[in-house]
Amino acid sequence: MKKVVIYFFIVCGVSLTSCSDFMNITPQDSITPNAVFSSLSSTRLFINDVYACLNGPLYDWTAIGKTYNKSMFDNAFTDDMVNNDNAWNQFNFTASSAPFERWTACYKAIRKANEGIENLKESEVLTQEEKERFLGDLYFLRGMFYFELFRFYGKLPIIEQVLNKEEDEIFLPRSSEEEVVEFILNDFQLAADYLPKDITDTELGRATKGAAIGMKALVYLHAAGVLDATYYEDAYKTADILINGELKGKYDLFRIGNSPEEIFHNLFLEEYEYNQEVIFDIQFAYPYKASALQTLASPPKHGIDDYGWGNRDNPTQEIVDAFEMKDGTEFSWNNPVHAANPYDNRDARFYASILYNGAFWKGDVLYTSTNIWSDAEQRFVVNSPNGFASASNSTFTGYYLKKHMNESVIAGYSNRGLGVGGGHNLIVLRYAEILLVYAEAKNEVLPAPDQSVYDAVNTVRQRAGQPVLPSGLSQIEMRERIRRERRIELAFENKRYFDIVRWREGNKYLNQQCHGMKISYSKVNGEIVPKYERVNLVKKVFDENKNYLLPVPQSAINKNPKLYPNNPGW
Repeated sequence: MKKVVIYFFIVCGVSLTSCSDFMNITPQDSITPNAVFSSLSSTRLFINDVYACLNGPLYDWTAIGKTYNKSMFDNAFTDDMVNNDNAWNQFNFTASSAPFERWTACYKAIRKANEGIENLKESEVLTQEEKERFLGDLYFLRGMFYFELFRFYGKLPIIEQVLNKEEDEIFLPRSSEEEVVEFILNDFQLAADYLPKDITDTELGRATKGAAIGMKALVYLHAAGVLDATYYEDAYKTADILINGELKGKYDLFRIGNSPEEIFHNLFLEEYEYNQEVIFDIQFAYPYKASALQTLASPPKHGIDDYGWGNRDNPTQEIVDAFEMKDGTEFSWNNPVHAANPYDNRDARFYASILYNGAFWKGDVLYTSTNIWSDAEQRFVVNSPNGFASASNSTFTGYYLKKHMNESVIAGYSNRGLGVGGGHNLIVLRYAEILLVYAEAKNEVLPAPDQSVYDAVNTVRQRAGQPVLPSGLSQIEMRERIRRERRIELAFENKRYFDIVRWREGNKYLNQQCHGMKISYSKVNGEIVPKYERVNLVKKVFDENKNYLLPVPQSAINKNPKLYPNNPGW
């Protein structure tokens, strides 16, 4: 499907109000709400603005150094101190100095959604069908904003109307996490009731019934981990609506390509957007709204300016080692065969996700080693700029990101100011994740996994060319296999951090040493051979007594003392 450059919510030429305009309790815009909702076209622009508010730590390609790595954590390493990213390695910030805060931005967006919901219900211009469709958008978006807040902060003030400082109690206390979850679930259900199953090409980017139901399944899954395991049953039953229920056949795994590796890599490229696997994504369209990811994460190449620059996020040795061998066995450095050729015979998703020493990229072999052999000089020379080093345009881990990278896209620091980069959408939810949600949640409900659990996981594995799981797994064994599958399948898709949070495995993954791979070449008996050296990058620090939630920003507490006390430990 060809991308429609100017479609429903990429239109930004006219903005009636912006998320950033809602600093005050009472709107001060020159255009009144009555005028905004007096026509179909102006209402669309209002909804467009609310969609634009999704851009944030989980849903943004445009500020890779500031946001993207936050959801990688043990999957990638950055040393970008400009953006205070070391605070994420150490969790050594306070309520006044957190590396980012989403509280203010999300509540501004929620206020805007509430304004739209109130005015739509009172509109005498729009048809009932038009009202319900827009209400579906707004309930979906409000659910998204609250879900993001809930995963970061836990207890929240629930605001479902536009507050007026002259009439309402504007400073509300935080509701319990259970109340917040039920509110979010209700918003997604209302969205599912109003939204259509299908959209036209001119509406690309708008939410659908499937997106609302899929997000509801994610809410249940997260709540099952952090609040109450009884939510697991709701999670798998909700996911099953997209697999075997009302929406059966609407979504499926993407399968365009000549090999499992090519298929998986193609899934994330702009050329294949709006395929059957994508349930909801955030829209990007070069040059109107370009992705900085390609510019800041792709490998550099000496003398060629259209290659990457910042390389702020490099895959870690931990994620590299997590990929299975092609035969389904675990990779191990203690295995002499594996250790001698660590990048051979791996899961196809490894080759689609990671650029490693010896990978083929942009018509050439990419070396991430510290040195390379020069035929011209008949000696080993320093591998610059794309070799393992501490320079800002080198890899700090021995790896570069390949997932989301398009070899045909021009990217580079000198071009960054011009907005040169990718236009691929950011996938928020896809069918493979729904299959894994179903498998994980149902496995937690049953004493041992049934065939439907195996089928869901194996469907994902077989698309990647991996063998099916062995039969007879216990619940605990299946749990570990599903968690590994999520880590591999959804790597670098802004999922990892919240998986660690809901699994309560912060000490296992985020209170550990982070590693890279230093590779150097030498001659042994006339042969050029590599040496692999596992190196320490940073000792991550994580306090399980406090770090599963971020602190409510001190600035918010200063304005509303009812938000006190802050989250435990903060």
